Amino acid sequence: MSPLSHSVSLCWLFDIYTYTCFTAFVFNVISFFVLKLRMTSSWSLTLTQLRSAERPPPHLIIPPHSRGYPNNPMDIIAGFKDRTIAAVIDPTVAAFAPLLKAKKDYIREVPKKSFKYGETDRHQLDVFYPPTPPPTSTTKSLILFFIYGGGFNTGERSISPRTFGLVYACVGAFYARKGYIVIIPDYRLVPHVRFPGPAEDVRDAVRWATQNVEDLVSPGSPAPDADRIVLMGHSAGAAHIATLLFHPQVLPQDDALRTRIKAAVLESPPYDLSTMTMEWPTANVHATYWGTLEEAKKDDPLNLYRRLPIEAVEKLPKLLMVEGELEPDWLIDAGRVFRNEVKERTGQVPRKIVALGHNHISINWALSSGEGEQWAEETANWLEDVLN
Repeated sequence: MSPLSHSVSLCWLFDIYTYTCFTAFVFNVISFFVLKLRMTSSWSLTLTQLRSAERPPPHLIIPPHSRGYPNNPMDIIAGFKDRTIAAVIDPTVAAFAPLLKAKKDYIREVPKKSFKYGETDRHQLDVFYPPTPPPTSTTKSLILFFIYGGGFNTGERSISPRTFGLVYACVGAFYARKGYIVIIPDYRLVPHVRFPGPAEDVRDAVRWATQNVEDLVSPGSPAPDADRIVLMGHSAGAAHIATLLFHPQVLPQDDALRTRIKAAVLESPPYDLSTMTMEWPTANVHATYWGTLEEAKKDDPLNLYRRLPIEAVEKLPKLLMVEGELEPDWLIDAGRVFRNEVKERTGQVPRKIVALGHNHISINWALSSGEGEQWAEETANWLEDVLN
């Protein structure tokens, strides 16, 4: 190639390079102004919405998590392959915590007060009051106790700091908005208590409520109906409710408190421990709580129920069974055994609600989040049907 041809080629390449740079510059400038225009329009719209008296209330503003985005918590937990409780706890909490934080004001605007119902620091409870006035001045509100779980050795009515204390306030707020006066007590935990201590704590919390009805009233909320009490519990908490109802020494058959308890909602308790061995990760805690693993199997909810005289069975409150669709297999099997036992003894199959898409942990973390609440809506409808 001649020097002249080489120079022409270089000039031609330089012209192409210059043209390309110029084109890219023009494109970036245009993109900048288009983006700015869009941001300005979006910001103006936001200011208009903020100034508007017609802006939807906070609980109707759906955060991105619940609009079908990849971080929808129900979509996240649906992808978990391992359904064991230990495997799903942390990722489930991580999935729901952002959504609960986004609903913080909505949850906390439900009135709440705390009281002590016993001697120790674990004998405290929170009362959540319906935030809207009753339809008529004569309407009284059901009292709903929620007893959380935690494997018998963990749990508290206000879990912090991961959700800024929004769990289990999310449960209290959800049912308070349905018109219930909701009470969530703490109770003693392993290793500081043995069976049936926590069930006795639940009993004492219920008795405290019936003896302190003046503390269950808040300005604008309905008066409590201390003769219509619902016990709702999850996991170990549901086991404590079952112990309270099925153990003759915890709540004697002639105790007037029994007549006030109209319904019990049992969310995936360990009904049947017959298959548990000491190789199970939770076996040591169960053995510590009941005394030995054999004692645990003898006094689990299923066997307490089996030993009840038929006269006592017939006086039990209405029972509702709830379980997550994605529970561990052993819990689903235990629920099936218990349900069949109730059918054999009473001739009736207890109602069961399956919380679709839920694992053992998510079932209550979802409440007040706007996601995965259908099972709780069905539960509220069931309570309405059987109690009214």
